[in-house]
Amino acid sequence: MTAQLAFVDFEASGLGARSWPIEVGWSFDDSVTESFLISPAPEWPMDAWDERAEALHGVTLSMLSDLGVHPARACERMSAALAGREVYSDAPDWDSFWMMRLYAAAGRQCDIRLLDFSRVMPHLEADEKAALIARADRIAPRRHRAAEDALHLQTLWRLVAGGMA
Repeated sequence: MTAQLAFVDFEASGLGARSWPIEVGWSFDDSVTESFLISPAPEWPMDAWDERAEALHGVTLSMLSDLGVHPARACERMSAALAGREVYSDAPDWDSFWMMRLYAAAGRQCDIRLLDFSRVMPHLEADEKAALIARADRIAPRRHRAAEDALHLQTLWRLVAGGMA
């Protein structure tokens, strides 16, 4: 039996060592996606909010306060959805960092291990890789939002797995 795959992406308050997760999204190998905003935990430093990051993802602090889910609820949803799956990220170091910050804020142990997306992708020459990314961008463009970026990864994988690279 082949493992079910999931592709995950986090958006964050910035890219610094004190940054924290603001949104998580995933896409399964069948294209089903989910994402949600995350309310800031009290211990996350507000001075780690980077306006340049906000300009990229378009998420404001007020959106997090109004629409974000509590870190504990975010962990429950992630664990329920991703349990038993191989979970891939194109930035596993950063995404793991934010995921661990999320689980720590919830007082929970994380049972999800993020794998490097490059493990499911073949080696491609630069022009082949550029053509593949351009095709995936037409189908599921990256938008610096978690669900869309996770779906972009799933689309890249699907194009390669289906022999359409």
